[in-house]
Amino acid sequence: MSTTIKIPVSVPQGFNISLLTEQLTEYAKTLIATSKPSETKRRHYKHEALCGIFDDDATEKELVENYLKEKYGL
Repeated sequence: MSTTIKIPVSVPQGFNISLLTEQLTEYAKTLIATSKPSETKRRHYKHEALCGIFDDDATEKELVENYLKEKYGL
């Protein structure tokens, strides 16, 4: 699913609108392709909160810190 957006821009007379539209479209595609996963909507599942418990090398403090970081962005 995708969304089409309209962006109001004042363009001076005589400017090649079709070229500008093409360039802006390509630029937007580049921005979307290079965006970080955190910048896009991501589904979270309940089992993801349990992922850290399987890390055998982590200390209890590290597990708690990782949980708080993932859960609350601290």
